Amino acid sequence: MIETVLARSSKPVLTVPSTSTVREAAEFMASAGVRRLAVTEEGRVIGIFSAYHLVRILATGADPSSLRVSEAGLEVPAFLEPTATLLEAAKVMASNNVTSVIVGSETNPLGILTTHDVVAALAMSALGSRPLSGALVKSYPYVDLGATLLEAAQAMISKGTSGVLVLDGDLLIGVLTVREVVARYAREGQEGLMTRVSDLPVPSGAYIDEGATVSEAARVMEEEGVDVAPVLCGGRVCGAIDDITLTRWLASS
Repeated sequence: MIETVLARSSKPVLTVPSTSTVREAAEFMASAGVRRLAVTEEGRVIGIFSAYHLVRILATGADPSSLRVSEAGLEVPAFLEPTATLLEAAKVMASNNVTSVIVGSETNPLGILTTHDVVAALAMSALGSRPLSGALVKSYPYVDLGATLLEAAQAMISKGTSGVLVLDGDLLIGVLTVREVVARYAREGQEGLMTRVSDLPVPSGAYIDEGATVSEAARVMEEEGVDVAPVLCGGRVCGAIDDITLTRWLASS
């Protein structure tokens, strides 16, 4: 993988001041269709606020309207030179347990590279020719139709994944991700989190066969615009992959 992080990163870097409330940041993320914002203070990037932070806060019952993003336990920003490679970025994300890196410096952020960008790169990478089985998470979290969206969010946080599988008995209904949690909260506030999964429009997602390569799986995820993909083994769901787990896989390859 010789493509640089600057070429693949999203630009410009979307920011919020550290004095913004978590609710304001969530509404901004939902309107912009992103999962991460750089938090600034006196012209410097001091942290990353992500959909994960919002979901974690909601899962604990804290009030996002009275909590500032600077109090949300931000990711410590990781910075890379523009000429760094995507593989180097994946290793930095995995070793620092973060889902993005800032390209540039704290006073001059040129772009932001995320786990989603790594998936896009894997779709075209020679490294992605390896079997998908090595990246498969067999214990991917799941909820049933009787769960609330809040319980789905708690399952995501407990496993550190981008989403959960939704099951009706042994039948896979679809996938819920942190994006759905953020969007529902931005529209309806905390009351929306008590909605039963059975009352939600659950995206069916993109299904991938266990015989696929990592690149083939990443390509399907890119084409379908999904962050989570259930994996079928002999016609039955045997786990899933997502942008975070694929980034961890790449870093360890």
